Amino acid sequence: MFLVFATVMSYLMITSFISQSSTLDKKVAQKRQLEQELTQLKKQQQMLKEDIVKLNDDEYLAKLARKEYFFSENGEIIFNIPEENKGKNNQ
Repeated sequence: MFLVFATVMSYLMITSFISQSSTLDKKVAQKRQLEQELTQLKKQQQMLKEDIVKLNDDEYLAKLARKEYFFSENGEIIFNIPEENKGKNNQ
């Protein structure tokens, strides 16, 4: 009787250990993934903070407006050069 009880208990303990090991492995993998995601989000946050600082600078805003929206200063002439030529040079 004791042998059967010991065998059943051993089986239950081994099954429980394997189940817990599997769960632990999944949690460790999830933790690694979340840490990588956190690192990326921190980098993105830093870039956004730098953008906020830049957007508070009037000179930067003027330069951005000229570049993105083709605004010009008095006496400036804007030439739009197609970007497809740049791609062909890189190949």
